[in-house]
Amino acid sequence: MTPRQHAPGLYDSIIRFCEKFEVRPRVAQEAIQMQTIVSLVSAEMGVSLIPESIQNLQRTGVVYKAIKEVTPTIEIHLAWKESNQLPSLNRFLEVTRNSIKTYIKD
Repeated sequence: MTPRQHAPGLYDSIIRFCEKFEVRPRVAQEAIQMQTIVSLVSAEMGVSLIPESIQNLQRTGVVYKAIKEVTPTIEIHLAWKESNQLPSLNRFLEVTRNSIKTYIKD
């Protein structure tokens, strides 16, 4: 599990999701990096809820299963210095807006 002090919103969201099904996780190990969390699962140190994108990370013995229920979500924000006019930043913002335009609040 991601440490609460590192990502309190994510941690609390996962705990609330588990409690919805009357499950209280017993957190035995914490890690910041998702790759480390999957490696801990591979080392038979438990199970973990992870973002769908991580399932491409192959580790020995790890099986990924989709959750049928509505899963936890977190907000992600973009921040940049307003005076930054680098073409790469402008292109990144353009691609981001086009990719997730239904989710962006202006």
